[in-house]
Formats: sequence, C-alpha cells, structure tokens
Amino acid sequence: MRAFGTDFAAPSGYLNTPSVGVPPAPVAEAVAASVERWRTGATRPGEFDDYVARSRAGFARLLGVEPGRVASGASVSQLVANVAAALPAGTRVLAAEGDFTSVTFPFAVNPGVTVTEVPLDVLPDRVEGHDVVAVSVVQSADGRIADLPALRAAAEAAGAAVLLDATQAAGWLPLDVAWADWVVGAGYKWLGAPRGSAWLAVR
Repeated sequence: MRAFGTDFAAPSGYLNTPSVGVPPAPVAEAVAASVERWRTGATRPGEFDDYVARSRAGFARLLGVEPGRVASGASVSQLVANVAAALPAGTRVLAAEGDFTSVTFPFAVNPGVTVTEVPLDVLPDRVEGHDVVAVSVVQSADGRIADLPALRAAAEAAGAAVLLDATQAAGWLPLDVAWADWVVGAGYKWLGAPRGSAWLAVR
C-alpha cells in the first residue's frame, strides 16, 4: 500500500493506527538494519546521536517549539514520571476520567500528590483549586478531543500548570500546544515510529 508518499506493508484500508501504528517501509528497514548491527556487535553508541537529534527536532516541529525544549525517552509513562516525581507534597492534580494510565498513574503513585478525575467535557470548568492539569489531547478510548482553548484559559486564570499527552494526536491533528508546561508523546501510533520512542517538551 502506498500513502503519504511512502510504502507500507499493511493491507489497504488499515484502520487500527490508533492502537497499533504501522511503520513505513523505510522505517521498518532501518529498524531491521539496526537490529542486525546490534546482533552482530557492529553497533557503536555514537552512531545514534544524529537520529536522536533529528527525532527531537521533528517532535519540536509538530508542537511548534524549539528542539532544545525536547527530551527523548522510551515511553510516555517514563517521561510523565519525571514530572510527577518532581512535584512537591500537597500538589493537586486534575485529570480526565478514563484517560490513558500512562498519563495518570505516574501522578497517582506519588504519595504527596492528590489526583482528582472528572469527565473530560467539564475539565476546563474544574481547574480552579488544582495545581496541575494532566490530560490527553485525544482520548485513546473513544477519540474525543480535549477543549484545549478552554483549558488554556482556565489554567492561566487559575495559575495551574498543564501537561498534555499528544500520543493520539501528533501526526494527524494540527497542534497549537506550545503554551503547555509539558507536552509528551509516543511515536508508535500516528508517527509511524517503533515502540520505545517518546518525547517530552518542557516550557
């Protein structure tokens, strides 16, 4: 199948990208070649530096931020955990009911943090009284899109920080998220990247 100017091995009409993104042929070939170099002891650490820099720059372009603001990691939960672990005791976090656990669990395991979940459609109305809002731009369970303009306005009015998970959005939904304090995303869905690729933009 050919789409987006490249070839895919998936059958025509493949519709499961929100769950299991498939790589373009050049990506799959590059991964296979890298595994072969690893398997045969030919890999050298420095050879990945350019790829890391290019992936950070690519994620930055999607978000409209500078590459220097972007860190790379292996998963969304790993990167969110860095944010959650740094929060002081007493922090109040607001989240959407049923959001993907990579967004909420890292906060929930911090004993000094209180997590409150509310329905997605009333999230902007409940920001007052919270220190951090953590939510997916697009919900993985049903595809609902968070009202980001309303959330931004409410967070600014309340002085709350915002963490957005763009995993289900980056690659198909135009994003205006440079205002958020943290934006995290994994590459294995719409971005056509392998599992084990994730990024965090910090404001």
